[in-house]
Amino acid sequence: MSDLTQDQIDLLTAQGCTADDWSKVTLDPSADLSRFRNAHFRGHVRVGANAADVSVDGVRLPCGIFDATVANCSIGAHVRIACIGSAVARYDIADGAVIQNVAALTADSSGTFGVGTEIETVNEAGGRVVRLLPGLSAQTAYLQAFRLHSSELQTALEALVNVEIEANQRDRGVVGTNAQLLHCGTIRNVAIGPHAVIRGVTQLDEGTILSCAEHPTVVGEAVQASHFVVAEGASVTGGVLLDKVFVGQACKLGKQFSAENSLFFANCEGFHGEAVSVFAGPYTVTHHKSTLLIASAFSFYNAGSGTNQSNHMYKLGPVHQGVFERGSKTGSFSYVLHETHVGPFSVIIGKHYTSIDAPDLPFAYLHEVDGRSEIIPGLNLSSVGTVRDGEKWPARDKRKAPVRRDLISFGVFTPFTVEKMRRGRAVLQRLQETTPKEKSAVRVGGVTIKRLLLRKCARLYGRGVTRYVNGHVLDRIAAAAAAGTWDEVQRQLQPAAALADPLAWTDVGGLLMPSERLRSLEADIVAGSVRSTHELDQRFAAIAGTYEQDEWAYVCAAFAEDHGHAPHAVSPEQARELLAAYDDAAGALHTSILDDAKIEFGASARIGYGLGMTEEERLEDFTAVRGSTDTNGVVQMLDQQKAAMAERSRQLTEILARF
Repeated sequence: MSDLTQDQIDLLTAQGCTADDWSKVTLDPSADLSRFRNAHFRGHVRVGANAADVSVDGVRLPCGIFDATVANCSIGAHVRIACIGSAVARYDIADGAVIQNVAALTADSSGTFGVGTEIETVNEAGGRVVRLLPGLSAQTAYLQAFRLHSSELQTALEALVNVEIEANQRDRGVVGTNAQLLHCGTIRNVAIGPHAVIRGVTQLDEGTILSCAEHPTVVGEAVQASHFVVAEGASVTGGVLLDKVFVGQACKLGKQFSAENSLFFANCEGFHGEAVSVFAGPYTVTHHKSTLLIASAFSFYNAGSGTNQSNHMYKLGPVHQGVFERGSKTGSFSYVLHETHVGPFSVIIGKHYTSIDAPDLPFAYLHEVDGRSEIIPGLNLSSVGTVRDGEKWPARDKRKAPVRRDLISFGVFTPFTVEKMRRGRAVLQRLQETTPKEKSAVRVGGVTIKRLLLRKCARLYGRGVTRYVNGHVLDRIAAAAAAGTWDEVQRQLQPAAALADPLAWTDVGGLLMPSERLRSLEADIVAGSVRSTHELDQRFAAIAGTYEQDEWAYVCAAFAEDHGHAPHAVSPEQARELLAAYDDAAGALHTSILDDAKIEFGASARIGYGLGMTEEERLEDFTAVRGSTDTNGVVQMLDQQKAAMAERSRQLTEILARF
């Protein structure tokens, strides 16, 4: 950088430029002075080379400073700053950035840039506070919000978070390499990452916008946000209103969505509706107007239009909360009174005025009958929608950043969900044995189940458990098929993980793990052996890496409880019995799922098609729009799976015949 000569100052002055002290203005020696027009410098300003042109709204425009006041800024090479309403002040602006038609871009020494903001998630009255960090992961946030049983743990976590907050303190704003800020209102104390596109926002205050070349972040028209962090690859557009919010990687918020005191982790989507004190784990989706998500935890969730919950009884304030475990859905205009705890992959239809406590009745169908909440446990095991969910989530992971911070377990059938099926089966069997026949229904977890459904629903859970547990044992036997003796097969069926309680699993912000691994990690946090949130995320990643061996330990323990002996004690004859039981369970479930899919192509599905046409033309009209069972991708996949199941059974039969 070079100080200005008097000739340079005279030239700049002739071009309408001013400075309160020209001695504080330094330029790259190669800077083209003709590219400073009506530029007003205040305080210390450094400006890099400016020979390049940049694209703005599809037009190539020269780099430089035009019609702008710049105060105490460091400006990199080939930056364009133009048409600034008041000033660009206290910002470090990296190479290639564009700042044009912006009312104000300022920072002050007291700015937090959103870091350390306290988010009152899940419980609107407070108590489950998560503090914002630029690199916040779903797992670290989960520990802050949900693991409040230990004051020692929370104290240690707070210390880790404070270290991260201090490391991110700054007294100047930053605009990253090749970022673009176009046609914006006021932006104050906002750190903007490389390649970010900030276009048409109304107001941004106290925030951090992470971005990267691999997945630029977009914050768009009419957005108003304060005290926020937006992660790489997120899109926040269309008049969104945010106050005290974290928006995770590849999230999409738009169409006038509003949120406060909420966290949205990877691949969440929010349009039209409202979120208040929500912990939105990965793939939480709400697309419709009149939808309010409040004081709840979700993940892999889909909200129907008009979904609503109540967290306020007009007694002690908005202190009530809900937990909708992974894969849950709510139908149009559903209503739930908190407190709520719904098991995974459950569907809620209608309005429910009593608290629901059914975490161990997964894959349930909760509906309203004459103002009464009824449940059909396990019904969604037969739903093609559940199959589609399991296929779509991995395919819809849109994160492109080099580091994917949120660790996600995608599986539908896992130790977490299968153990809930086992517990649910036990509850239903006990109720079936103890409920008098003269009773038509029985209450469980605040909801009603018809007595005649107890045996049927327990059988559904049993099929799901058999398909999963037997299937994994048979997979291991098939993998050991090259063994010369059955003794060697049995040795390969030994569990590798030394877990004290392999049956107890938990969902940590979208990552499934044995509960004891979580408690062990928490003990290390308390002991001080985890020294940063980055190291904490690494520890979670290490736990994720043990999933397969931990899953096998679970299978061995569940198998032993149900059969009275471990898988490695199975004889060849018993293995053949396991295969027969697996074929029966998997075949029955698969048939019901396939039948459920084909209902979507039946006569009732063709209502409203072929207007004014013959029946044959009506079918052709329907097929042109919806396809048929022969062309539908999901049905084809199910048919292929059915054939694969038959082939697998044949191969296993041949393998077992050798012993």
